[in-house]
Amino acid sequence: MYVRIAIVHIHTGFVKMFWFKKSPVPSVSFATNCWERDWQQILLDPHYLAQRQIANHLFPFKEKILIINNVNDLPAVCHAAQKKVDEGVLTRFVVAEKIAHDVLIFFQLKREDFRPGRDAYLYHNVNADWIYYNAIGPLAAIYLAQSDYLLYLTGDVRLDEPIEWIDQALFLMEKDSRYKVANLTWNHKYEEARRESLGRKKGFYVAGQGFSDQLFLVKRADFCAPIYREIRADAGHFPRGDVFEKRAFSAMKNRGWLRLTYSKGSYIHEHV
Repeated sequence: MYVRIAIVHIHTGFVKMFWFKKSPVPSVSFATNCWERDWQQILLDPHYLAQRQIANHLFPFKEKILIINNVNDLPAVCHAAQKKVDEGVLTRFVVAEKIAHDVLIFFQLKREDFRPGRDAYLYHNVNADWIYYNAIGPLAAIYLAQSDYLLYLTGDVRLDEPIEWIDQALFLMEKDSRYKVANLTWNHKYEEARRESLGRKKGFYVAGQGFSDQLFLVKRADFCAPIYREIRADAGHFPRGDVFEKRAFSAMKNRGWLRLTYSKGSYIHEHV
């Protein structure tokens, strides 16, 4: 049994979180997704996955999973992924299409549920297949993870510097069950994150709505459930169609779940 406390350095103000004996330390799985246009960066760059996607979170993940999505040369990608497993960078990798049937049944979804929106024509190559592949990555990660929590990043998300934030997010999420998702600020847009919030809580902005599939930390028990058929009328600001993040946003808002956005660190997202 463990409990977590914060120690503040007198001169720098730096906050360090520690877990001490009292209540269980939550475990966290890391997962990311690759597809044709980013798999080489993720699996061939020696630093991208290992450092910028994993190590810079400064957290001991229980497992590190790669979802291999729509790629052209599957054997080549699997070979590169196996090298990352052999190096200890990944715990395992999974080909999304091999488990997609089970994933969809579990979440009570069908492939035809992933429909493009009226604005899809404004985006390059966005069609029903794109909407489906966009969703099957995070859904597969939620389905496969074996920890209390899941940290999911899309393949084109990275941290350019170390940020110690997961411990603090876990502490708040364990203490207050209203907080159901946590994330870093996106692309250094701290003022935007502040404007979208209801207030602040121990280094995080608290928002009454909002969800992004670019990076999210969630309690797996809450999100590993058939909640993704819900699409609210006020979720129309999500572009392209019935994407995963629109579905997660709707489920969260229907339940009154809150979002935490770390106010002292940012991830970088570059469309690939």
